[in-house]
Amino acid sequence: MAIMGIFVLLSSPLAVAQSSVTMESIVILDELDLGVVGAEASPDGNSILAYGAESSIFVIESDTPENNSKVDFSGGEMLLDASFHPSGNTALLVGGGGQLLRFISANSTIENAGGASNFGDTELKAVSWNGDGSWAYIGGEGGWIWKFRGLDGGGVEAIPLENRGESDVNAISCLRGYNICIVSSSVDGIGIINQEHELFWIGGYGNPWIDVTCPSSTSMECVVISSDLTIARIRMNTEDPSKTTIYDNDIVQLQGFDGIMTGVEIQKDGVSLISLAPFGLIEHDLEESRSFHWLDNTDAVDFDASISGERIVSTWGTGPYDGWILTDSGTIVSFTMSSTEEGGTILEIWIGVIILGGTALMIVSLLTSSSPRLSRWLTKRIGSEEERKSVIREERRLSKKKGRA
Repeated sequence: MAIMGIFVLLSSPLAVAQSSVTMESIVILDELDLGVVGAEASPDGNSILAYGAESSIFVIESDTPENNSKVDFSGGEMLLDASFHPSGNTALLVGGGGQLLRFISANSTIENAGGASNFGDTELKAVSWNGDGSWAYIGGEGGWIWKFRGLDGGGVEAIPLENRGESDVNAISCLRGYNICIVSSSVDGIGIINQEHELFWIGGYGNPWIDVTCPSSTSMECVVISSDLTIARIRMNTEDPSKTTIYDNDIVQLQGFDGIMTGVEIQKDGVSLISLAPFGLIEHDLEESRSFHWLDNTDAVDFDASISGERIVSTWGTGPYDGWILTDSGTIVSFTMSSTEEGGTILEIWIGVIILGGTALMIVSLLTSSSPRLSRWLTKRIGSEEERKSVIREERRLSKKKGRA
């Protein structure tokens, strides 16, 4: 039993900090609570387009967010999503009341690109350009999805897709280099739009799918998240998108994480960051098909209790383990690989070895004092040459004594 106790002690995991990154510098877009809803990175990754309440729009340098500016535009609707054209020259923003805006990158100006005449009074919640930028898809409440493009002469074309669902379309994401897109909805499940603008529902019915991203430039796979800590991995059939299938093991509810998922962004190729409420981040590695603690709420509280009470609305990476977090109030916080994690882990391991080693030696000492046979066995293996000879002589003497008996 004592030996088993040593084994249990030596095999027990050591407690270490779970967060992979630490938060550092802070940038404030405005002293007022801005009601930011989200942000979109430009195709070259150099700039971030943030948007939110009362049609507020900010342009932020991705590496140095202190360099930011508010776009001059007067509007009253809440902006809910944005998508850059693959060229990076423009971006579409959508929001309440059927509002559709076009952002011009060259001079950071805004123009109306559509409205109630195209979309009625539908709250537009999602927008994404397809791979070659020939069409954008716009989704809204009540299951509405339109294909959209501008026409020569300043006009626009907005055509509803057939086979729409009945619940809100919360997000749309298109594969890079392919005119194939994926749709997430509140109840109707996960949908695929093929090259002919046909919409197919492939599964996941009933889950509150809130966001989707396709983070890999080589693997034709997308990650869809649900507010109830559920992740779906979708392997796109690029030859015939309608044959894309969701298998039982493609939908997994995470264990060991706390909170509600609120969004997902690309951190680096093949890796996504999932935002949590309360304030936290999960790393999802597409290649490994696993999720890891990235930033825990307890570490956010230790960093700044007031910021930890804000809601994460977007993240963007500036390196494999570096980047920025944007909150709903307009706070931008940097994160980087935890410099104390490796050192802390090593320190804790060494402390654990010392403590467990001391405990093991104490138990061994007790065992050998109560068992002469075990004491002799250990001496022959780890004792000095003189001690081993003495033990051998003692065992011979005991053997002879036993024979005479």
